[in-house]
Amino acid sequence: MIRYRVARLPDDAALLIDLNAEYLHSVFAGVAERFPVTLADIFPGGDIRAYLPEALPKIIGNGPPESIFHILEQAGQPIGMGGVRRVREGVCEMKRVYVRDAVRGQGLGRRLVERLIADARGFGYHTMLLDSAPTLTTAIALYERLGFSRIPAYPEVEVPPIMHPHWVFMGRAL
Repeated sequence: MIRYRVARLPDDAALLIDLNAEYLHSVFAGVAERFPVTLADIFPGGDIRAYLPEALPKIIGNGPPESIFHILEQAGQPIGMGGVRRVREGVCEMKRVYVRDAVRGQGLGRRLVERLIADARGFGYHTMLLDSAPTLTTAIALYERLGFSRIPAYPEVEVPPIMHPHWVFMGRAL
């Protein structure tokens, strides 16, 4: 059984730093194989863990009815995360959809994305945006199956401009 638990700061800060660092390191490893970039090109000082404490409040947002960030748990253990945050009136962004390797292949990513779409609709958003590393082909295919299509970079995106020409930006009406 999968439990969706709403993340709260500061209580969940250490866990969120761990999950986000795990996610970002895996994304960066794939990106670094394909593009001539360093951690310092993407993260201030080149240190993912140092970047996260300041970034978490923005990623998680202010809470309902504007944002929500879930920690997925199975048997009391964290196995993934993902959220929705407001970027502007009527528009939200899907953030940090991640499921740990040990539980991949069970449809959890799809269930999480569907949950986030439902959350966004419940908050009254009419449009959902997201960004993805081009190396995350399975995730991109899932987003396309769920109605997302490619769009230009949007102003609120977290991805540094150096990566915009290579990154995947997507959106869909809700």
